[in-house]
Amino acid sequence: MQPNSDKEVVKLPVILGKILKKLHSFADPILEKYDLSRIHVHYLVALDDCEKSISAKELSEKLSVDKANTSRAINDLLERGFVVKDAEDQKSTPLKLTERGKEVAKNLKAHNAQEMRHMLSVLSMDEKLMLRQILAKISDNL
Repeated sequence: MQPNSDKEVVKLPVILGKILKKLHSFADPILEKYDLSRIHVHYLVALDDCEKSISAKELSEKLSVDKANTSRAINDLLERGFVVKDAEDQKSTPLKLTERGKEVAKNLKAHNAQEMRHMLSVLSMDEKLMLRQILAKISDNL
């Protein structure tokens, strides 16, 4: 791509949209197995990544999402037995995954890693590192 080439730059949203659509579909086979929706993925994975229980407010902040959306998703996961409130710490109603929730998160992570390896298999290691640096730079600027 030539520097400052408007013709090439305007194609980026289409390319990014195609990649984003594929990324969003990675979890579908796992979600279908557990009758979950895509909205649940980030919450399950984020809770699994936490070393200790975390409040819904902290989870919203960690994921940079609206508290109301977090509340709806967590209430659904609570009702369905994927998340429980940690009774050991009552001050802010921390949440943690149940064994079933941990199983789903583990499956999501493994499936996602497999799909990412496949998607990025067309890139060399240097290109993968460069892509990571470029995406991080853009993300930091948002």
